[in-house]
Amino acid sequence: MASVLLAVPSFAQDADDTDAVPALKGALPAKTVDTAADPSLDNTDTAEPSKSSDTDFAIPPLRASLPSDELRAVVRPVPPSQSAKLPAVAPSLPAVTREADARAEYEPLGLRLGSFVVNATSSTGIGLRHHSTQGNETFFRSTGELAARSDWDSNSVDLRVGGAFRRSLAGIDEKLPEGDARIAGRFDVTGADRLTAAAGWTLRDDTSGSGKENTFSGSLGYERFGGLIGLKTGLGIDRTVNETDGTLDNTALSLSLRLSHDSGAVLQPFVEVGAFGREFDRPASGDGLSRSGVGGEAKVGVTVAQDDLTGEVALGYGYEWLKEDGLDDISGLIGSASLSWDATELLRLTATATTSFEPTSTARASGVLKRIGGGTVTYALAPNAFVVAGGELTLEDYVGIDRNVTTTALKAGVGYKLNRSVELGLDGEHKIVRSSEAGGDYTDSSVTATLTLRQ
Repeated sequence: MASVLLAVPSFAQDADDTDAVPALKGALPAKTVDTAADPSLDNTDTAEPSKSSDTDFAIPPLRASLPSDELRAVVRPVPPSQSAKLPAVAPSLPAVTREADARAEYEPLGLRLGSFVVNATSSTGIGLRHHSTQGNETFFRSTGELAARSDWDSNSVDLRVGGAFRRSLAGIDEKLPEGDARIAGRFDVTGADRLTAAAGWTLRDDTSGSGKENTFSGSLGYERFGGLIGLKTGLGIDRTVNETDGTLDNTALSLSLRLSHDSGAVLQPFVEVGAFGREFDRPASGDGLSRSGVGGEAKVGVTVAQDDLTGEVALGYGYEWLKEDGLDDISGLIGSASLSWDATELLRLTATATTSFEPTSTARASGVLKRIGGGTVTYALAPNAFVVAGGELTLEDYVGIDRNVTTTALKAGVGYKLNRSVELGLDGEHKIVRSSEAGGDYTDSSVTATLTLRQ
């Protein structure tokens, strides 16, 4: 499958602050963590704790150590960066003090419009692909992204619009468009209370082969970090429309609550619980049964916040009761993780994991319990050059029938920045798919050369 590892930031996820106008920010920007759940609001805009005297008993402000990403239930769609056939995973270089000034010389400055900073990125690539069952292909890929971020002392608004298109030049006849748009806002009501809101649209090609999916999402959140107990609640709604199989059209609603021990320590435990429901427009095409249902989940985890290591890890259990008596309920262990470790000045290691309950119209199958885990190693050869390698493992277990699919993806590449605006990239990917269903096994390899322009 085609991969753009190096030359373009994924339009399906937020870029690190190392790409966010370092020249305007002056000092070295804080590092962000790319979450596997929906990475919508990064934590770099979080206010620093105020310095008060011993006689000042005011409620402390929001702690920078606690991420402000919205809570996500297993019923919500997997982030497009982890589910699309055209992944666009852009590594971020470790932002360390000794290297910061040199790397800043190769970062785009962006365009200031009032109190907003706007960045634009476009990438063009040509690649070769070999599919074990479909044959060989030469393809062209074009990707673009426009991002705007407010530059306010408090509160924030982020807007991102992106798209990608891949077309065969010879060989396999296919066209794969993708799109993503998102606006997210944060409003600090007090020094300890915050409201968040986000809305977005995603067009993706699902790896299950069910066709193109349009997902329209919205979320509202409230956070309070005062004293030793932090509270975070989130309400999310997702409307999914499948362009190939209309029986997969559904609306999902989720509500989550997290309580954390906000002590300001490096390790902070938390407990998270949630309830959700999913309603399908019509019965599935495979057996005429509806997959509508309700469920809940509970997780315990810990957040990590220090100079070179940030993120969180959680483990729990999820259960979904389906309304149809002829279908099995969906249940299983669920986990999530998002960790970023700057092991040295030149080396960054990242790891992510997600769990989701995916819908299906396959006869007698209630749904798909999908688990995704991956890691990336990024090494800076120079302030303007780096290499990256990584892998991802996806496990899909069809509930109610004896079918499972395992996908292993290995990726590697190199990137070289000529200046602030021009970058060259070369990357490769090898994917191995093993299915318990007859004829479901295949391998897919590709190599892509890209030219990226940034403003």
